[in-house]
Amino acid sequence: MSKLDLRVLIPNLVTLTGLCFGLSSIRFALEFNYNLAVICILLAGICDVLDGMLARQLKSESELGAQLDSLSDFLSFGIAPGLLLYMTIFNQDSSLGAFAALAFIVFSCLRLALFNVRQEEAKTVDDKPYFFTGIPTPMGALLILLPLTHTFLGYDWAYTNLNFVAGYTILISGLLVSQIPTFSFKRGRPQVKSRISFLILFSAIVLALINFLWITLNLIGAAYILSVPFSMWARRGTERQELP
Repeated sequence: MSKLDLRVLIPNLVTLTGLCFGLSSIRFALEFNYNLAVICILLAGICDVLDGMLARQLKSESELGAQLDSLSDFLSFGIAPGLLLYMTIFNQDSSLGAFAALAFIVFSCLRLALFNVRQEEAKTVDDKPYFFTGIPTPMGALLILLPLTHTFLGYDWAYTNLNFVAGYTILISGLLVSQIPTFSFKRGRPQVKSRISFLILFSAIVLALINFLWITLNLIGAAYILSVPFSMWARRGTERQELP
């Protein structure tokens, strides 16, 4: 029997913890505790960042970890937010809303499958290390849940604009599998100054989330949407530099 390797076990335990948060989100949604359901998705997102970071730092990346990560992401950032949106904003009574929620879940699955294929290709091809292709599923989950977080702040416009919310959800679903480049903050090896800046920014975001959770999530979502044109411009600049 092979000896248990803690370096491999620790990142996988974090991934499974994220999976548990995703399952808990579905449970809280079924119990009509929608605030906790969103918070569980947020905690699953934190686990998604930590497991990859730990695997890289411990040099324990494995095929098992990659597969667990994809399954956890699909449940936590595909099924859970899609179900939550359907049970809240669309209130189980909108055909277009049901289609939009289903589209997000299906495109999340497709997005993760495409990501795994691209990861395999990146092992033999020099990939662009600082960009994703399309919107990552965790960010897609956050973006489709923004109308719901508005209701937590007392703004109920989403309930009277179901077609708009459904169209917005379908748009985000399409962006998951689009060819649009978006910034990746999980790749590369930043310098010491960059790490210090990242820690300061990360600490500020954590403090804001603790004190102003729903407002901060909306600001993060808005900032990400605004960053997309800049990522497209940066990607074009990178490609021009690589031309002979």
